[in-house]
Amino acid sequence: MSSLSGSADAKVLLDAVRRAGVVGQGGAGFPTHVKFETRAGTVIANGCECEPLLYTDQHLMCAHAGQIVRALCAVMAAVGASRGVVALKSKHVEAARALTGPAAAAGVELVLLGDFYPAGDEHILVHEITGRTIPPLGLPREVDALVSNVGTLVSVSQALDGLPVIRKTLTVTGEVARPGVIEAPLGTSLAECLDFCGGSGIPDPVFLVGGPMMGRFLENRAALEQAVVTKTTGGLIALPRDSFLHQAATLSPQVMRRRAATACIQCRFCTDLCPRYLVGHGFETHRAMRAFAAGADAGPETEQALLCSECGLCEMFSCPMGLSPRRINALLKARFRELGQRHQGPREVHPEQSDLRPFRKVPTARLAARIGIGAYLGIHPEFLGACSPKRVRIPLSQHIGAPALAKVSVGTQVEPGDLIGECPEGSLGAHVHASIRGVVVETGTFVVIEGA
Repeated sequence: MSSLSGSADAKVLLDAVRRAGVVGQGGAGFPTHVKFETRAGTVIANGCECEPLLYTDQHLMCAHAGQIVRALCAVMAAVGASRGVVALKSKHVEAARALTGPAAAAGVELVLLGDFYPAGDEHILVHEITGRTIPPLGLPREVDALVSNVGTLVSVSQALDGLPVIRKTLTVTGEVARPGVIEAPLGTSLAECLDFCGGSGIPDPVFLVGGPMMGRFLENRAALEQAVVTKTTGGLIALPRDSFLHQAATLSPQVMRRRAATACIQCRFCTDLCPRYLVGHGFETHRAMRAFAAGADAGPETEQALLCSECGLCEMFSCPMGLSPRRINALLKARFRELGQRHQGPREVHPEQSDLRPFRKVPTARLAARIGIGAYLGIHPEFLGACSPKRVRIPLSQHIGAPALAKVSVGTQVEPGDLIGECPEGSLGAHVHASIRGVVVETGTFVVIEGA
């Protein structure tokens, strides 16, 4: 276990993590020093990497197993946990081998899960490890648990050594000359990351930032050049423009409503295979589909949509009619946000719904075949090293909460790790640091640094 002890554990850890600007690297980017301000009996290091095609966390577990376990133990000591777990898929053989020794020496468990989607979802993972269900819209602390992505824990370990977050590991794959896992300074253009891997070999590709199920599309090279690596960037996938995923992502709301009105057969498959429904949430997405098809937007009949995790399984796998429940739920959620309306319905858990869960887990290989990416599953990207851009555009908002406040001006000379954006006092946010040596040439929502 960590050498930290008592109430000093939390103070040392939280101060180090806050100074380093660590945020959750599993997706949302919640400031880690705030997330760790809790008590929990179980701390789970999430290495499941449930999105198909991504190998970022697998690489980190192989290359930084000791740091992950060290950080896990420090978090356990800080939050008062008696149980520590590193969770990953059983197919990640090399990562499990790398973690076995450090985990055994530290007295933490190594739990190997099946290859299903979305194993890495926080609610699903907590249910797998503890058998308890986080209530709808709830947090793991409500069931005495805390979850942290393995990439986040690598940054936590480095923060304990005084090193801020200035680089990110990501997977570049798909229609790419040399698919690989790379490391890039924050603010690196995604186009430069693609070029580092040899570029795309197909004409007119489109690009997914993130994973194939929950990522966002960039339509062309110009958009890719403007997009940059942030603390939450996990992957970049090049795909043909006529791919199933791109077609599904570009349907208009009007088309989605017409299709729902004419083709939704209320079969309940979207509900019955929903991962959140299968851990006991009272979320029945077929009801939101029915209301949306009838013309409803933000109202009592569509409030179900607020419980959606947007994992995408309903529309990418479950629906026999090829409809878009996930995107419809996202539209409805956005409308509720515009109106400032929160979920007012029940948050009860229905344990009996999980009885069929073991038989309704969707294998990743079947999902990949369904969404047209099966041909890329055989790619096992190697680590290609670190790219070294001459210019970076570092966003002052790479996290949930208030943007950091610029602490530099045009002409300031910076070194890697220098503070360039400070979390506003008393606000939810995270510090931002320079990722390369150079001169600040622009400030605003981004800090642009030209390399020395």
